[in-house]
Amino acid sequence: MKLSRLRNVVVLIVVLVACPMARAGGERKSWKPDEARKYLDERQKAWFAFSSADRGEGETRTSCVSCHTVLPYVLARPVLRKFVGAETTTENKLLAQIRMRVENWKGLDSEAFGLFYDSSDRKKKESWGTEAVLNTVILAFDDRSRSSPSAGTKQAFSNLWQTQVQTGDDKGSWDWLDFNMGPWEWKEARYFGASLAAIAIGTAPGYYTPGTDADTDARVMLLRDYLKDGLQRQNLHNRVWGLWASTKVEGILTKAERKKLSDQLLYQQHDDGGWSLSSLGTWVRRDGTAQESESDGYATGLVLHVLQIAGVPKDDVKIANGLDWLKSNQSATGAWRGVSVNKKRDPASHSGKFMSDAATAFAVLALSH
Repeated sequence: MKLSRLRNVVVLIVVLVACPMARAGGERKSWKPDEARKYLDERQKAWFAFSSADRGEGETRTSCVSCHTVLPYVLARPVLRKFVGAETTTENKLLAQIRMRVENWKGLDSEAFGLFYDSSDRKKKESWGTEAVLNTVILAFDDRSRSSPSAGTKQAFSNLWQTQVQTGDDKGSWDWLDFNMGPWEWKEARYFGASLAAIAIGTAPGYYTPGTDADTDARVMLLRDYLKDGLQRQNLHNRVWGLWASTKVEGILTKAERKKLSDQLLYQQHDDGGWSLSSLGTWVRRDGTAQESESDGYATGLVLHVLQIAGVPKDDVKIANGLDWLKSNQSATGAWRGVSVNKKRDPASHSGKFMSDAATAFAVLALSH
């Protein structure tokens, strides 16, 4: 009897050691980086081929930088290299376009280059501000492996400061494209743009050291005060970006304020482990359809990425549950689902994939920590 009992114990130990499912209480979840890479590369190629995105003509023709497809692609694509080790001419083509526009900044309002939008003086002003920020953050992230910023990145920062608003209620920020389309292209996205600028400042290697240059100090302080003073008026989506910015520029949030905001974001987590974009703001669809409340890849990826940057450990139970949601919800195409807060879209159409482009990129970022 004792021998039989001993044999059963030995068998049980062998099973526990050999079976991760028994130790973890369930099957280990994983995701497919190479499939995500393929999806993102193909979507960037589709953006290059999208005639409505064309700006300029001939050798100086470029594609405008979209917040839903291009910006997330540039942030996430380098991260994928540590998983799949593949470089792409698509990314290099995009960066070359950005550098060309930065170098020819003064001539963008011309047929040769073309502003993002030039239908009115207002749209021109918004385009100058929006592009100044996007160019800078893209080149700052591209410089991360360097010890100092490249010449192109330095020029991008020069363009950035030239377009910063210096007076009025919005001083410290940038004019931003407003098409009444959340979360990135409407009036409230000015705060998102300013947060991106702060992220660029803290990302470009060796660019900013407080006390080194009085003019840069003054401009950074204007930006810091804008982000700090305006945070509580923002929806949660903008506050996520403000939280990220606070890890790059000192003085936007105190440690206690970061903790409070992190807790607010964690409170919005769904029971399945994900987050929904509809819960991070007050959005009204122009076609009258109801907002979708299910967890989506963009909100989940963004929140998890920023919370980990802000110091919430990945083994925190809520973070771990969120990462498991991401691992369980990558589609067969390699993408994660994202949904528009502006109207119901056909997910198979080009515009219907815009939110999934952002969702996939931020899922990759969240899973890369």
